[in-house]
Amino acid sequence: MTERFTERVRQELARQPIGDASMARAELTALLRFAGHLTIVGGTPTRVEVSVESTSGAVARRAYTLVQHRFGLRPELSVRLPDGIRSSRSYRVRIDVGAEQIAEDLGIVDHDGRPVDAVAAELTVAAAEAFARGAMLGAGSISSPERPPHAEIAATTAASAGALAAVLTQLLRAPVRPTDEERPRVVIKSGERIGELLATLGAPQAFLEWDDQRLRRQLRGDATRLANADGANLRRSIDASAAQVAAVERAVQAVGWSGLDDDLRSIALARLANPDASLSELGQLLDPPIGKSAVHRRLRRLEGIAAGSDDPSDRGPTDP
Repeated sequence: MTERFTERVRQELARQPIGDASMARAELTALLRFAGHLTIVGGTPTRVEVSVESTSGAVARRAYTLVQHRFGLRPELSVRLPDGIRSSRSYRVRIDVGAEQIAEDLGIVDHDGRPVDAVAAELTVAAAEAFARGAMLGAGSISSPERPPHAEIAATTAASAGALAAVLTQLLRAPVRPTDEERPRVVIKSGERIGELLATLGAPQAFLEWDDQRLRRQLRGDATRLANADGANLRRSIDASAAQVAAVERAVQAVGWSGLDDDLRSIALARLANPDASLSELGQLLDPPIGKSAVHRRLRRLEGIAAGSDDPSDRGPTDP
């Protein structure tokens, strides 16, 4: 389910307009950083090859289009069918001619052809969106909307993970940090933040599906919490009522009905006849009716009698 939803997200992101040169550069940089390979081929002189590999045809087409748009080159596109090792089809976009120019322009290598691990972090909002989109296309996965929220983008280096975390913090206006594990990656577990990310990067259909399920989960959770709270309140009311009935019975056994004042006798009869009634309902059954606090005081006096310690100080202004 996660793979199917992630692929739908990739399909939407790959259909987004490429934008200006800075956006194309940022997206292609992320694709190479998060799903690319840099190969230095020996010989005289040495030469560089760069490639992007993915199990998604949408990602491969996007990489091919970005190279054409940014550099005017036609990379090699190849497909590997499933075999004994691979369980799914994979795609490879390989740049041979002009790879040195691409790698240097995107900051993958320096002027001397040496690999560069650092990633430029200062980007405009549009370029930041493009960079995050490239990272999601290249190495992202999102749990299906029915499951607990989890978005993850795997990185090849800690520097790439840190740069992506900074970009996502800028876009989501909330702190996003790379993991401290041996396998560098960026993880988001907030359903609201994942929905915002989908909308920001350009996957509106996936966002609507995700947000609908997120709201459904939230409503189910709220309903469950309310039901649990109502159940707990009901159990407390039942326990309190049962304790009051037992106290009335012990009070009558201790002093008899004739030993109770009229106000206590009336509330005792009301409680025994209506064990499920609330204090307010008990008060309305009396003639004349009394309030909840007066009912509570009378029941406390009955509990005192049952315990052998009726306390006159418990009597309120409506009690004789």
